[in-house]
Formats: sequence, C-alpha cells, structure tokens
Amino acid sequence: MLTQRLAVAAVGLPALALLVWLPERPYAVILALILGGAAFEMLRALAPDHPLHLPLSAGVATALYVALTRADFELTEWSFIAVTVVALTMILRPNSRLANSLGGWWVTTCLYVGVLGAHLVLLRLEPEGQRWLIVLLTATFATDTGAYAVGRLFGRRPFMPRISPKKTWEGAIGGVVIGSAAAIGAMFALDLRLEGPVGAGWLALLPVAAIVGDLLESALKRKMDVKDMSNLLPGHGGLLDRLDSILLAGVCLYWTVRWLQV
Repeated sequence: MLTQRLAVAAVGLPALALLVWLPERPYAVILALILGGAAFEMLRALAPDHPLHLPLSAGVATALYVALTRADFELTEWSFIAVTVVALTMILRPNSRLANSLGGWWVTTCLYVGVLGAHLVLLRLEPEGQRWLIVLLTATFATDTGAYAVGRLFGRRPFMPRISPKKTWEGAIGGVVIGSAAAIGAMFALDLRLEGPVGAGWLALLPVAAIVGDLLESALKRKMDVKDMSNLLPGHGGLLDRLDSILLAGVCLYWTVRWLQV
C-alpha cells in the first residue's frame, strides 16, 4: 500500500506542479476534464450499470469550462449555500426523496463537484492566482500529512467515528496546527499579503476546511455504501478521494482572497 501511494505521488506531484504552472485557459480545460472525471466516478460508484454517467459527466466538464472562461462569469455565495443544503439533506435525511433517487444524486454530484470545483478555476483567475494555488496545495497537503502523522503517533480519542472511524481528535488538532503554519509560511514565502493586521490568521481556516471536506466526502461515501469512489489511483482511491480536502479548502481560500487581498 505504501509503495503504491509513493509511486502515485512520484507521478502526481510533478503533474500537479505542471498544471499550476500552465496559463489560465489550458489550466481551466484540464481542470474541467479532471472534475468531469470525478463526477463520472462518483455517479458510477453509486450506480455502476447506468448508461448516462459519461454524457452527464461530460456535460459537467463542458459547462464548467464555458462558464469559467467567460470574463463576465460571477459565482456568488448562494451557489455554495445550495451545495451545503443539498449535501446536508443527503447526509442528515437518509429517507428523503432526494437521498433515495438517482436524480437526486445527479444533482448532488453536479453541485458538489461542479460548484466547489469551480472555485479552483476562479482562484487561478485572481491576481497572483498561481501563487495562491500553491498556498492552497501546501496547506491541504500539510494538513493531511500532519493529521495522519500526529494521529498515528498520539491518536487516542475518536473524532468522528460514525463517519471516519480512524480519525482522532489528536490527529485533527495536529493537522490544523501544521496546516495553518504551512499556509501562513507559504503566503509570506511567496510575498503574498491579505488586508489587515490579522489577515494571515484567516488562513488558519484552510486546514479546518480541508478536514471538513474530507469528512463530507466520507459521509457521502458511507451513504453510497462504497469505500472509495474508484480504484483509478492505487493506494489513494479515485480522483474525488484526492480532491475532497482541496475542494472545500479552495472555496475558503477563494473567498478569503476576494475579500481580503491587498
């Protein structure tokens, strides 16, 4: 398992660095394809034999690209609120019509993958967007690694046992501390600034968002009764299993930059 994870990381990290380095338009195209693939694997994990997964996923990718490459496109806070309401309905009301229909899961997938993922393109379109993406990736990777390491060494008290039994409070706290330090350090190292004397403190929200994003996907998978969204990435699961923390943290960083960037 560890060998597989290291092998995927050895290929994935340089590819990710290349993606961040690309100009805005190619970046948007490739990210739309990645998100379309994530939507496909989520729908396929739910209903493997249904024939409409591919065209629906292609539609998600196309809509994202068209919308996000228009200069007048604006994503409001209401879109994120819509995702939150739908996701909570699916998780907290297991007997609702939405949670028990394939159409409801299609809506959930499009909102969850599409709206949250759209922020990763919008962040790239911001001034100094490439460097802010580096801050985002640094924070999420540091949070995941810190939570795993601290949890393995010191973890005793379960954090969310009904959703993710292996996570502990010690690991979560370690992830937040290490992720916050990494995010703030990356911001200053890249000569980025946020408005106000405590602007950098807002970056402490990134590791919290990363952990919540991981738990959100775990809750959806538990509802779907699957362990991983796919086996595309050996030792890691699928695309969405790798994007879960980044999706929600990306929303958090995008709006932080929009509101507080100098």
